Amino acid sequence: MIKSFVSFLEYDLPDNLKGFIAAVIHGESEPNTQITYPVHAIGFPLLIHVYGDLPKLHIKGTITKARSRLNLAGQVFDMESKIEIDGTFGQIGFVLYPSATYYLFHKKGDFFLNKWCTFEETQLEGISTLHKDLSRCTTAIERVPILLNFLNGLAENRLPAVPWLDEALGEILGKNGVVGQEELAKNAGISLRHFRRKFKEIIGVPPKYFCKVIQLNTIFELIKAEDEIMLHHIALDCGYYDQAHFINDFRKLIGDSPSGFLKGEHAYVKTYLGRRAG
Repeated sequence: MIKSFVSFLEYDLPDNLKGFIAAVIHGESEPNTQITYPVHAIGFPLLIHVYGDLPKLHIKGTITKARSRLNLAGQVFDMESKIEIDGTFGQIGFVLYPSATYYLFHKKGDFFLNKWCTFEETQLEGISTLHKDLSRCTTAIERVPILLNFLNGLAENRLPAVPWLDEALGEILGKNGVVGQEELAKNAGISLRHFRRKFKEIIGVPPKYFCKVIQLNTIFELIKAEDEIMLHHIALDCGYYDQAHFINDFRKLIGDSPSGFLKGEHAYVKTYLGRRAG
């Protein structure tokens, strides 16, 4: 079984990285775990260092073993994906802000879309040294400052800011995803067509989809008990006008009804879902 699907760790981040990192995460399994669990969209990329046994990735019907211990998991869009653990699995890393992969790694959103992208694929310098430094660690938390130091170097060479995009992302997060594309484009001072194109180009997913993911993950963050009635009340408070629309969006993103998910075998993944930033 999974001891901790994901824990959000309290960690004092350097000021220059707070605009790129939303949270520090840690999770691990019991020894000799055999389990396959779904991966759902959360709207935030993940930087993951794997220790223990490497997992298998089920993406678009293809099963492959993770090729590296250092990975960037990009946005999930209109796709079913799963992670298979056979052994002892541990992960430590960061929830990144949606634009961080673009600013830090100089890659557009589709480069990371629907996959675990290895650090080697980004062709950055110093990756072999980073692997060696991480391999010397005996505890998960020891890896955090090493990863932060690496990101600090990337931050010094970051791409120039796109102010309207940063403001739009802030508005989406601030309004829990309940905001229209037209309003966002107007506030950005650009055409709706240009807004949609550039947003998808940099973030990796369309703005309408991203807003819906943020809205549903805001609901997950507010869940305090496995209570379907409570879940529906929270959904109404988070911008849904009726229960039917909420259930329909929930099925599209999660693949099941709210009650089916909360009572199902993979209900524990709700600890991974949810808003941790913005």
